Amino acid sequence: MKKTLMIHACWAIAVLAAFGLGSRNAPPASEAGADSASESSRSRLAARASDREDGSFSARRSDRGERSAARGESSALGKLFGPVGASDGNVDALIQQILRDPNPITRRLAFSKLLESMTAENAAALRGQLVSLGTDSTEWRDFHYAWGALDGKAAFEHAANSEERDLAITMSGWAAANPAEAMAMLDNLPEEMKGQRDELTASLVAGLADNNRGMATDYVLKLGQEGNARAGNLMEIVAGEALRAEGPEGAARWSEALPDGPLKSTAMGRVADAYARQDPEAAARWAQTFAGESYAARAIEQIGGRWARSNPVAAVDWLQSLPAGNGQTAGLRNAFGDWEDRDPAAAGQYLASMPQSPQRDSAISGFATGYAWQNPQVAIAWAEDIRDPALRESSLTRAGQAFYQRDPGNAIIWLEKSGLSDAARQQILQPDRR
Repeated sequence: MKKTLMIHACWAIAVLAAFGLGSRNAPPASEAGADSASESSRSRLAARASDREDGSFSARRSDRGERSAARGESSALGKLFGPVGASDGNVDALIQQILRDPNPITRRLAFSKLLESMTAENAAALRGQLVSLGTDSTEWRDFHYAWGALDGKAAFEHAANSEERDLAITMSGWAAANPAEAMAMLDNLPEEMKGQRDELTASLVAGLADNNRGMATDYVLKLGQEGNARAGNLMEIVAGEALRAEGPEGAARWSEALPDGPLKSTAMGRVADAYARQDPEAAARWAQTFAGESYAARAIEQIGGRWARSNPVAAVDWLQSLPAGNGQTAGLRNAFGDWEDRDPAAAGQYLASMPQSPQRDSAISGFATGYAWQNPQVAIAWAEDIRDPALRESSLTRAGQAFYQRDPGNAIIWLEKSGLSDAARQQILQPDRR
């Protein structure tokens, strides 16, 4: 900014001198490489310097509009904030605008223009300028994604030896543009990089999903068949891209087409959560068609919990209408675990109206576990009404842990009469801090 003001001041002095001497000679170009200008252009530059001194926004906007019109720009933002980039395509000036312009929109447009100018040949030099001048995290990620796409091997090797955090996003760009090369690199990592394999695998999957979701899906399924412990996390990355590209309905169709198994369960659960956020009733209709399948349990749980936040009665009624199974059980626990936090009285009334059943036991377990942190004694009273012995003990243990943390003296008195096993007592008095 200081440099810009100095240049404008020099132009203003030159114009005044020209008027005083009657000279027709234009002043020499500045060190920044500004082009020669006409008398009218120099007058506008002098006026612009004056505008900056008085801080008038309307004057600056008018001047910017003139500059945009002179350059043939039709962008409404360009008229408001001025042109993006130097007229001569000077990359140095563009980078200065990216990093120094006070307006965030101008900075973003300038950065987009920089990405358009990138080539495999100039990427390293551009990166050096960004490092020396400083850049924000979003621009940094986008730049290295682009470099990875343009020249994957060179960008990856540079990132592997750099001090900055740029390796993972470089891999994503490489995988998006040239998946075969990126996968070959991952399969043949140098010994010193093998500790980064999990991170790079996730980045590779993200890049594959950006360009070819089918390829990304097949790759993750293959990893799952090979016993990769992180395959579920990787499938969630692909599911996230399916949601971004096609919305919940399209992503739901994609997840249904996956082979039955744990990875399908993971994908459906991720999709179900987003679907229920947008339209819980539509999500419920979708999930109901396969509610009896084991892979649907997580999706049922997610929809029941999400729907309960806006309409707990409808959510619980829907859950009770489903076939008995892990999905229904987990969904009821999830729904009542949220309902007790929002309206414990209404949740308690609904529980009281439910007949004795495994579904009621699951609902009480969710209520007691959540409500224990508000009123552990009430939560314990509800948990004692659970018929299933194992579920009753686990629910009382969780409620007892909250009771002991809040009121150790009375909790110990209750514990002596609770009838809980020695293992449960131990968990209450000395909970696993992991």
